[in-house]
Amino acid sequence: MIKRVILIALAAACGQLAAGDLASATTAKFVRVILLGTGVKTVACADRDLAWDLGQLGVVLDPDSKVAWADTEKDVARFAKGGKLVICGSKALLASGATLAVAAEGGHPVIFANLRALAATNMTLPDNILKLAKVAQ
Repeated sequence: MIKRVILIALAAACGQLAAGDLASATTAKFVRVILLGTGVKTVACADRDLAWDLGQLGVVLDPDSKVAWADTEKDVARFAKGGKLVICGSKALLASGATLAVAAEGGHPVIFANLRALAATNMTLPDNILKLAKVAQ
C-alpha cells in the first residue's frame, strides 16, 4: 500500500515538472532563446511550473505579450487568432496553428517550426533559430 502511494505521488510530481515533452527547466531555456531572437522580452504563460522557470531566467510574464506559451489546442487557437507567436511543447499542436514547438525527438530537444503560422504573426525569427528548427509540414 505504501509503495502504491509513493508511486502515485511521484507520478503526480513528475507530471507537474514537464512543459510538453521536455522538463520545464529545459523548455524555459529554449523559450528564453526564442524570445531573445524575436526581441520580445515578455511571454504569456499560464503553465505554473514553466512560468516559475521562466521567471528564474529573468523572463517577464505578461498576458498581453506578442509571444505566448500554449498547452492545449484551445489555447493555441485563442493566441493564434490574436496574432501572437505561439510556442508549445508538442509537435502535434503545430497543426492547430502553433508557431513553434519545443519537443523531444530521439531523446533530445528539438524546435519545430510552422512557417505559415510564423508568417501570420508578422514577426521574424533570426536565421540561427530557423536553421536549428525542423520545418513541420
